[in-house]
Amino acid sequence: MPSEHTHRGAKRARTARADLNLGTGPIRDLLTAIERGAGAHVLVLDLDPGVAGAFIDRPGLPLLFVNGAHAPARQRFTLAHEFGHLRMGHGSTVDRPEAFLGYGHDPVEVSANAFAAELLMPRQAVMAWGRERVGASLELRDVVAFACAFGVSAQAARYAFATARVETDEVCLAEIDAAIAEQAHVALAAGLGLDAVDDELARVAGHLPRVPVTMRDTAFGDLVTGTIGLERFAHRIAWRVEDAAAMLEELGIAELLPAG
Repeated sequence: MPSEHTHRGAKRARTARADLNLGTGPIRDLLTAIERGAGAHVLVLDLDPGVAGAFIDRPGLPLLFVNGAHAPARQRFTLAHEFGHLRMGHGSTVDRPEAFLGYGHDPVEVSANAFAAELLMPRQAVMAWGRERVGASLELRDVVAFACAFGVSAQAARYAFATARVETDEVCLAEIDAAIAEQAHVALAAGLGLDAVDDELARVAGHLPRVPVTMRDTAFGDLVTGTIGLERFAHRIAWRVEDAAAMLEELGIAELLPAG
């Protein structure tokens, strides 16, 4: 049974969709919607494998970090998750990959995951898809078609159908899980001629780092992209190196910076 934290996250996501005028359909470009409509700034960087993303609650300049080494569908969920932290006032946090696993019990992460799922795959849209396109039982092709349309992973789509009770048969769901684990969904998508979402996150793949226009050619922007190091950064902002390092540590940004 969904917890109060799950309900809270989903409710906040519905409010966010309404505030951004996103309706209930697929979000064609999540990154652009967040930057233009929500006043957040998104950085897509080649982060350490142990970091999926982060929300840095910088006064007047909220920062959302995404690990650009991950697949675009995973990046979208990470970005939605970090946006959830911002919308729910959770404060700065660095998220490890395990934060996105369903067995976690941290209320902050549970609500952020529910926010991300509802933001990307509104329950109303999942149920409508089930009524209009799914037959007597859910099939892998239904999951793949929905995943491609909404820009999410096949596994996330399968969970959405189960959560919305489009499919409740555990044997059926287990068979779909097994097929996804064997990567059968990849070949099926190709066979069906389904294209992945072509949005900003997909377009920046292979062209990292990506920083917002407002941060390009700034001391901070150059620091997070690795163009300059801590000493040069401190010089440009006219601070002592130790003071600059302390500031970055306090903001929670230190561990997100390139090594060296």
